[in-house]
Amino acid sequence: MKLLIILFTSLLYGQNVMNYLNSPIKWTVGLTNGYDNNVLRLSEIEKKDAALDESIMGSTETFDSHYARFSLSGLKKIQLADRKKQIQFYAKGNISNYTQNENRRYWSGNLKATYRWGSYRKLEYSIRHLDSYYIRHYIDRDVSTDELASCSFTDREQRILVSYPIKRRLWTSGFVSYTQRYFDKPFTEFDLDIVTTSMKISKKFRGFGTIAIEGKYGIADNITFGKTAKASDLDRSYKHFEWYIPVSYSQGIGVLDEVGISLRLDIRLYGAETMGDPLHSGRSHEEVKWDIWGEKELSENLTLKASLRYRKRTTHSQFDWVSELKTFDQVLAWVILEWDMIYDRY
Repeated sequence: MKLLIILFTSLLYGQNVMNYLNSPIKWTVGLTNGYDNNVLRLSEIEKKDAALDESIMGSTETFDSHYARFSLSGLKKIQLADRKKQIQFYAKGNISNYTQNENRRYWSGNLKATYRWGSYRKLEYSIRHLDSYYIRHYIDRDVSTDELASCSFTDREQRILVSYPIKRRLWTSGFVSYTQRYFDKPFTEFDLDIVTTSMKISKKFRGFGTIAIEGKYGIADNITFGKTAKASDLDRSYKHFEWYIPVSYSQGIGVLDEVGISLRLDIRLYGAETMGDPLHSGRSHEEVKWDIWGEKELSENLTLKASLRYRKRTTHSQFDWVSELKTFDQVLAWVILEWDMIYDRY
C-alpha cells in the first residue's frame, strides 16, 4: 500500500495538482431485487431428507429466498498533464438482505486505485471485504454429535492487476491476489490463505462486442490444520483451476442495448487423504456457471440490468454416497436499477 501511495505521489509531483483534483465525482446508487432457489446449496438427497432431519435446514424454513441489495459507489478521475495519463479512485459498498433467511444478511465493499497511461494500459490495486457470509448450520463436532452452529466466513482480498494491449482492439490482463478466508467460531479449522494468479485475453470486434477467455490458478492453504480442536485433524487445503469465457454483444437486441453470456468452469482438488473421514478425503468437484444478462439505458442517468445464472456443482469421490450428498444445482435471477449522479463542488 505504501508503494502504491509513493507511485501516485511521484506521478503527480511537479504538476498543478489542485487543477487536476478539481474534477467531479460520479456517484452511483444501485438497488437489486433477486431470487435464489437454493440458498443453502442443498443436494437433492438433502432436500428429500430435510423434513426428517432438522440439522439440514438449521433455523431456515425454506430452500429458496428473495433477496434485496443496496449499493453505493463513487468514482473519481484525475486527468494528468499528459492527456493519455489518468488516475482513478473507486469505492463501493453493499448491504444485502435475504427475506426468507435471516442468517444471510451481510455487507461487502471494495476500494480500487488505478493508473492508466493509454488505451488498455493500466495498473490497478484493489482491496475487497466480504463480512460474515453465512453458508448454513453444521454440527459442531468439537462439542457433540448433534449440536448445530452457524457457519460463516469473512473474505479479505488484495489484488494487483496489469493490463496491456497486444495490438489494435486486442489486449491482455493478469492479476495476482491474496485472500484471507477466515471462518467465524466455532469453525476456525477451515481458515484458508488463498493465492490466485490469472491471465485474460480480450478482443473487441467492430460492430459486435467483446469476447474474452481467462484462466485462473489458485492454491488454498489451510492455516489452522492441526492447530485447533479435534476437527482440525483434516487438512482442508486445495488447489483449483478455473476457465472463464464471457461474450458481450453491444449492438442491442430488441429493447436491450447490450446482452451477454458467459461460461465459468472451476475444478477444485482437495489435499486431504485419510480413510478415517470418507466424507472429506480424496474429494474433488467441478463447478459450472452459466450467466445470461441484458442491459437497458432508461435515461441518461438511469440503467436497468437483468441477469440469470445456472450453477451446477458435481462432486467426485470414491464413495457414491459422498458424490450424491455434495452435488447440487442452483438458479439465481436478479434485476439491478442504477442511478448515476455527478457531484461537482467546483
